[in-house]
Amino acid sequence: MSPRIQSGEELIRTLRPHPLAFYHLYIIWMYLTGVGLVFMTGIQIEFRQASPELVTSIVWWLVIVFPAVVVALFRINWRWLLALILPGLVAFFSPGMIAPYIPLDQNQLLVFFGLLGILGTEMHRRSHRYYITNWRLIMESGHLGVHRRTLLYKNINDLIVEQSLLGRIFNFGSINPITASGLGLGDDFSMVGGAVGVGVSLGAGGGKTVSTPRSRSYHQLLGIPDPEGIHDQIISLMHNQG
Repeated sequence: MSPRIQSGEELIRTLRPHPLAFYHLYIIWMYLTGVGLVFMTGIQIEFRQASPELVTSIVWWLVIVFPAVVVALFRINWRWLLALILPGLVAFFSPGMIAPYIPLDQNQLLVFFGLLGILGTEMHRRSHRYYITNWRLIMESGHLGVHRRTLLYKNINDLIVEQSLLGRIFNFGSINPITASGLGLGDDFSMVGGAVGVGVSLGAGGGKTVSTPRSRSYHQLLGIPDPEGIHDQIISLMHNQG
């Protein structure tokens, strides 16, 4: 669905994130699917005199919980811990209850949740739509509700292009437009301190805040194909508006 174009305005280009733009999310759900598929083979893990069923259950939980903690720490978002452990809890404690007419064991349920996560990630990627007109940038996301940012070229002070190694290989990346008000920037805070005490404690500390390019996915052109070419096109349109 195209945005509402004003009189005299021309829609030049419509963009969506590259299929690999959300690769980290795909990998997470593919991993969960893979765990279910591996344990569906009926493997039994033995350790000393312990019951193979008990050891296999412990390993099953470890390969779910440990990566979930790592992902949550790496992304600095504990919702990922819940998102990965919750399917494990449901799969472990309620096999056959989720689909009473099509009984599923815990590993089949794990595969089901993994595939559901992959489908949800793809729907999330497709919900992002970016429009370039001769007047402005329009960035939006959402299926039922809509988040939209509209930015006139005259209000853009800078364009930040970011590409990962994978983005360089497959030619996709993000463009973050920065305005004079600082929209499109986030703050990174670092702090140092020290203390000494001999009867009376004394302390000192200091901190520094640095503004870095950071935006929500609907506040930037996230993971778009050919970011350098799109960057040059936007610069040309900004020049024509100047």
